[in-house]
Amino acid sequence: MRKSRFAVQPVVMCIVQGGAGEKMNDLSRIISFSVFCFFFISYVLLPIIRFIINLVKLIKLRKSFSAFGNEIFCLHRDQKISKKMILLYCIHIIFCITFGIITGTYLTFIAALIFLPVIFEFIIIRKYTEYNGIYENGIVFGSFLEWENIFSWKKIDDYKISILKQDGLRFDIETDDKQAEIIDYFISKGIDEEE
Repeated sequence: MRKSRFAVQPVVMCIVQGGAGEKMNDLSRIISFSVFCFFFISYVLLPIIRFIINLVKLIKLRKSFSAFGNEIFCLHRDQKISKKMILLYCIHIIFCITFGIITGTYLTFIAALIFLPVIFEFIIIRKYTEYNGIYENGIVFGSFLEWENIFSWKKIDDYKISILKQDGLRFDIETDDKQAEIIDYFISKGIDEEE
């Protein structure tokens, strides 16, 4: 009888270990799938969505210029994003695509996909910068910001005003000699001064 007990015990142990092994395989599959989904969403899906959104913005850019209204004050229109920077990103994308075709790897296509929306963002910012100013319907400073999206303003010095947006982000505008008029215009639009 003792022999039969010992003979049954290894069989039971193998069954228990086999069940644990299947659970580990299922867990590793779930983790692998989760990691794959994270990288797919981060590096493929989101760049495609950003690309489409920026392409639509670029197409509708001319129409959005009419939404500014009349220009009240002109702001500095220095181009912070040079054409060389945009060209550098274009060369990088062309290199990634060419390298991907030659080697047959898809990772280089994903790298090109990541940088493509950035180029469109740079082009959009460059176009808006040409119209930097305070308008009837909002402020143009690299993008169009309507008055309802501005929370408050704060005087930094005699030539700069800091503007706080509703989303908590802040940017500074240089006002030169028109600071008093700009502050009066902000007050007339219902934008409060920060304390």
